[in-house]
Amino acid sequence: MVWQRHSRELMNKQRREFIIGAGRGILTLSALPYLQGCDDVTRRPAPTAAGDKKIADFLGTDLSAIIYLASLAPSGHNTQPWVIKINTPHDWVIGSEKRRWLPAVDPYNHELLLSIGAFLENLVTAANHYGYQVNYRVIARSPHDAELLDVQLQKDKPVAFEIDKITKRRTLRNGYLQRELTVQDFTYITDGAPDIHYIPKDSKSANYLAEGTLEANRTQASRDAAQEELANWIRWSSKDAAKYRNGLTPASMEIEGVAGWYVQHFFNRDSVLKQSFRKTGVEKVAQQVRQGAGWLMMTSNGADIAALLETGRRFERMLLRLRDKMIAVHPMTQMLEEEPWRSDVSKELGLNQPVRFILRTGYRSSYPDPVSLRIPPSWFVTRPLTR
Repeated sequence: MVWQRHSRELMNKQRREFIIGAGRGILTLSALPYLQGCDDVTRRPAPTAAGDKKIADFLGTDLSAIIYLASLAPSGHNTQPWVIKINTPHDWVIGSEKRRWLPAVDPYNHELLLSIGAFLENLVTAANHYGYQVNYRVIARSPHDAELLDVQLQKDKPVAFEIDKITKRRTLRNGYLQRELTVQDFTYITDGAPDIHYIPKDSKSANYLAEGTLEANRTQASRDAAQEELANWIRWSSKDAAKYRNGLTPASMEIEGVAGWYVQHFFNRDSVLKQSFRKTGVEKVAQQVRQGAGWLMMTSNGADIAALLETGRRFERMLLRLRDKMIAVHPMTQMLEEEPWRSDVSKELGLNQPVRFILRTGYRSSYPDPVSLRIPPSWFVTRPLTR
């Protein structure tokens, strides 16, 4: 009996040490980026649900492909908050779904609007490629309005674009090389945009961002509302990944091998709320903020709906150029979500406009394809029953 009790205690100790080791080695959940990859359980090259076929029958192959490509945009916790109401095949309304908002970390829906902007950029780029001109106008008065944009598509000459840039966009957090970005590569990925700023590693500003990001992560990890919101969007099991088609998975969080198998089978929502889990996340952030080439900062010209949407569009344009130069970005938004950093960061960095993205950046020696969960278009598109 004594030996059996000792054996059980030893097994429990080994199990705890395994979890803690996995957490210290790869879990970074309190520092999850704004952009997320996902699990390959539902990552397909094109929509396959029955409802998606009905949309294709109604809109035609090209217009349905445009919607799918738009939906490959990034979003906080990979909630994919966008919805489309199709009035006619060429008259759409883009909005957001309240159940996919993140009120604990994004109470003003500013990050949501940036996501919708990225969605819009993909939509415009894909539409141009398939021979459509896109005209849109903001119809929302508040970031919390359900309907945000009226979109009109008009047939036009195709503008050739490498669609693989959209389908292969991915966020990567690990494996950053320790060399600074070259001027040529920075100019290429930003296309000369004046609102994107590079802060090289080991500079005074880079140290401020590293320390601030770590402390903001610690603050956010201690906020139960923020941690509970995070817990709601993690799909630990393949069953949940297939059921929801959004959120974060072990694959998207780059938890691989034995540790990936373990968390997939033994972790759940309650695991995220434990103090040990929060602590290991912060410890991982402490390692990450000192890795890579430094930081990219992106500002916006104002805080109104139109300005945030346009900033999201420019952000996505940059993301679609990263793989060409083997550059990755890891958005770390906690300084923009927690005080006092949210109020201080622009001033501390000498920027005259509000910061919208804080991105850890670096070169990669390899660039794996995305594994992101994606909601089928039929889940976020509403259409008339008949033409």
